[in-house]
Amino acid sequence: MYNLSERFFEFTSVSGDSWQLRDRSLPDDDPSGVIAIVTRVAFGVDVIWGRGIRAPHHFGRLDDVLRTAVEVLSCGSGGPRRPVPIPHRPPARG
Repeated sequence: MYNLSERFFEFTSVSGDSWQLRDRSLPDDDPSGVIAIVTRVAFGVDVIWGRGIRAPHHFGRLDDVLRTAVEVLSCGSGGPRRPVPIPHRPPARG
């Protein structure tokens, strides 16, 4: 189990070669508690990310998956924000 402030991440076995990476701060029946589904392949593990996480889909070890999840989620956006306004300028003449 890995602690990130109030969050606890844990791999739970789904089958012999598959795991869920779960956020244990959420109830077990909450589907948003699943951060990723990890499957062992010939050379490492493949990952299907949940929660809209954009990260690599192949890793050498489970530890690398966990480390990436912690890095991505620790610098989270803190929720939706207003879009950044794009400055509008008149077209260049010349």
